Amino acid sequence: MRYVVPKRTLTYADTLEAVGLGSLLEEITGSEVRLMDRGDRYVLEGKQPDPSPDWPSITPGYPFIYLKADGEMPAGQVMDYEREREKANQLKEFRQATGKKQLKLVQALAEQGLSEPPSPLPEYRMASFLASMRKGWSSDKQLFRWIKANPEPVNTWAANRLGGDEAIETPQSLPDISNSQVFNPISGKGVHRPKPDSTTAGSISSEAIDPFAEWMKFRGAYKSMLPYRSGGNFKVFVLEPSDIVVSHLVGVFKALRELNLWGGIQLDIEAALRLTEILIHHSDVMGNQIPLRNRRPRDVVRGLHQAYFQSLGTAAALMNYSFAALPSWFEIRNRDDANAFIGIIHEHIGDKRRDGVTGCLRSLNEDHSGDVPVLQQYRKWLTTGEAVDFLDFCYGFALHQMERLGRDEWVKAMSTDNLNIIFGRGYQMQDIIENQGFQSVARAVRNATVYALSFQKQSRRSREVQFGLAQKWKQKIRGGKEELVAAICDFVHQYNWESEKLDASADGSNSGSRRIHHKVKTQELDEVIRLVNDKGAELVGMLLLAYGYARAPRTEQAETESETS
Repeated sequence: MRYVVPKRTLTYADTLEAVGLGSLLEEITGSEVRLMDRGDRYVLEGKQPDPSPDWPSITPGYPFIYLKADGEMPAGQVMDYEREREKANQLKEFRQATGKKQLKLVQALAEQGLSEPPSPLPEYRMASFLASMRKGWSSDKQLFRWIKANPEPVNTWAANRLGGDEAIETPQSLPDISNSQVFNPISGKGVHRPKPDSTTAGSISSEAIDPFAEWMKFRGAYKSMLPYRSGGNFKVFVLEPSDIVVSHLVGVFKALRELNLWGGIQLDIEAALRLTEILIHHSDVMGNQIPLRNRRPRDVVRGLHQAYFQSLGTAAALMNYSFAALPSWFEIRNRDDANAFIGIIHEHIGDKRRDGVTGCLRSLNEDHSGDVPVLQQYRKWLTTGEAVDFLDFCYGFALHQMERLGRDEWVKAMSTDNLNIIFGRGYQMQDIIENQGFQSVARAVRNATVYALSFQKQSRRSREVQFGLAQKWKQKIRGGKEELVAAICDFVHQYNWESEKLDASADGSNSGSRRIHHKVKTQELDEVIRLVNDKGAELVGMLLLAYGYARAPRTEQAETESETS
C-alpha cells in the first residue's frame, strides 16, 4: 500500500512527518516500509495493514521526558531527565579530568578497578535540546499521556487517517496540540511579516495545526533529528531520505548519534561525511542490508537539513536554515568502490575508530580567519559536487599547507592517489590527469614547493623553494591561456636549470655516484601546452596546482628523497 506525505513547508518538518508515519506503519504491520522522496512529496510503500481491530495498542513512538513538575510518572517509555542529566554531568567531568592527565590517570583508575561513569540514554541529547527550547510548551507530553490512556480511540484515529480520511474529526478528548518551532522551523522569524522582527512559539495558528501530523513529527524527531549544542545555541540536523527503508534510516541515524561530533563548519562537514561512511558500512556492498550497489550515497540518503537556533536570552530563535547534501563522487558498484569512498573520507577527516588517524582538514582552525574560507569552500563542494568548487578548495588548502610548513607546524596533504579517484572516476578527467606531461609538471611543482620546503626545514640539500607559485599561477589563469603557458614555461625552465645544477653538484661530490634529478622533458611540456589549449587554462592550471601540492605515492617520494640525500 502507498501513502503520501506532501511537502507543505519544504523544511525538515515534512521529513519528520514522513519518517514518523513510516515508523507508525512499521509498528502496525511489523514489516519494512520504504520511504522515497518524489520531489513535492514523500511516498511510503509497505504491507497493507490488517483491519484496525486486530492491531496491537499503538505506542506514542517517542519517550516521555519526565520532570518532577510533571507529577505522576506515566507508563511506557519514560526518561527521568534529572537522572540522565546527572549521568551526563558526571561523565563530562570524568572525561575532562582524564583528558588533562591523559592516559596515566586512565591507567591508574583501571588498576584500582574503576571505570568510566555510565553514559546517559541516547535520547538524552534530544531531551536536553527540548528542555532548552520548551519555554512552557508541553504538547508532546500531553499527547503521550492521552495516547497511553486511550488505546482504542488512538487506533481508530490512526486507522481513519491511514485510510485517507483526513476530514474526520479528531477525537473529542484529544488535548490541544500547539505548534513548536523545534518541529516546525518555518514558524521562526518573519512568518507573518515581510521583514523579520519577532518570533513566538505559536506563530502558526492553532487552527492550521494538524494534531496527527504533529504526532508523526514527534515520532520522527527521535528517529532522524540530531541536535548539537554550541554554547547557548543549537545546531539541528535532520536526515533527509532519498530512497531507503525507514528502519534502515533509523539504524544509520543511531550510529551517527553515537559519534562525538562538534564544531561549526567542521561539524557541518564531518556530519555529512560520517553519515556517508556509516551508510556505506551498513550497505549491501559491505554485506549488510541497505541497497547501495550501483548507486551513489546521495541516491539513498539525500543529505542533512540544518537549522541553527540562537539563544536570545529568554528564548531561542531560528536564525539560519540550510541543507547539506551527501557527497556523490562516484557510483559504488562493489566493495573496492566502497573502500575507495571511505578512504577519501578518512583522508579528509580522519578515522573515528582509530586513534591518531587524523584528516587533512584537522589542521584548519575555525578560530583563524584565514582558515575559515577554506573550510567554507570544502563545505560548498560537498553541497554542489562541482569540480570547480573542489579545485578552489585545493588551491586554498595549498596556501594553508605552505603556511603551516613554513612555521614548522603539522599539516597533512591530500594524496595524488585519492585525487586520481575523485577527478578520474568522479569527474572523468582521465585524459588530463593520466597525461605524462601533466604528471611530470605536477611533480616538478611538488619538488619545487612542498618537498623543497620540507627538506629545507630538515637542513637537507634542496632546490630553491618556489614561494608564491600557486598565487602567481592563479593570477595567470585569470589572464587566459597565453599567460598561463608563459608562466608554466618560465617555471619549467627554472626548474630544469636547477636540476642540471644539482646533477653537476652531485658529479663533483665524493659520493661516488651520480644522481639524476627529475626534469620536465620538452615533449612533456608540449603536451601540457596542448592540454591548456584544448581543455582551457582554468581547468588544467587548477588541476596542476591541486596535484602540485598533493602527496605523491611512495615510489616518487623515495626517488625525490634519493635525489636530495
